[in-house]
Amino acid sequence: MEPRHYPVMSSEVIDLLRDQPPGWVIDGTVGLGGHASRILEELSQLRVLGMDVDGDSLEKAGKRLAKWGDRVILMHRNYTTCLDMHEIRELDVRAVLVDPGISTMQLEDAERGFSHNLDGPLDMRKDRSGGITAAEVVNTWDETRLAAVFREYGDVRRAGELAKRIIETRLFTSIHTTGQMKALVEKVFGSRVPRGVVHPAARVFQALRICVNNELEGVEAFVLSLPDVVESGGMILLLSFHSLEDRLAKRALRRLQAQGRVTCVKPFPILPGEREVKENPPSHSARLRAAEVA
Repeated sequence: MEPRHYPVMSSEVIDLLRDQPPGWVIDGTVGLGGHASRILEELSQLRVLGMDVDGDSLEKAGKRLAKWGDRVILMHRNYTTCLDMHEIRELDVRAVLVDPGISTMQLEDAERGFSHNLDGPLDMRKDRSGGITAAEVVNTWDETRLAAVFREYGDVRRAGELAKRIIETRLFTSIHTTGQMKALVEKVFGSRVPRGVVHPAARVFQALRICVNNELEGVEAFVLSLPDVVESGGMILLLSFHSLEDRLAKRALRRLQAQGRVTCVKPFPILPGEREVKENPPSHSARLRAAEVA
């Protein structure tokens, strides 16, 4: 049985799109098709162009969304590089939605290496057709570069100490599994984690995942280009799951608003409700920023 997939704040997304006229929604991170399926099911005037770099997720999304026929198109592509495509420029785009979080399916597949709770290859690539793995990062990058990754992408305390421990360890053995990486983290931070406190490996794994997938590269430029693609009155919807993503989204939308190109729906992000957090605890860190194109 596949793990249940929760499209975070999907009800809020539907409400923000409900009054849009007929056209297309670009779902830049379609994942397993959770948001896309709700849009297609509840908003009959809208069609969905979904894209993702994860081929496994895209295949499952294709099966899930097939019943909507030509109302949905899927592409194996990074959303940050899609706006220069002639095909997209020709569409009547009513909204763009980006939700770059990791799905339950990805986290619960030990072979993907995203979770510190499951032992498997230290991979972490969303697109397994190429690119550097997390194992290559920790086994080949120097101490200064590793410390910078942990500090900048995970806000990891004692990042330098962890980087030094990695360098010392790999003098004797390579680090190829998530279990080895978690054990290294625990040697620096300790293995006993108080109840209700996030394991320190979570921040380390987040940092490595962001690094491996270049998750922040091109995001701000992408958002700043959206008013050139989205129709007037259309929506820009940006979901984030950590402060780095949210900071980029906030900065870009504020810049666009200052230029008179968008109007932010609220001056602060929309948060998940108590019921959603109870049903899907990982959603507690989600932030949704929404803006209407002038």
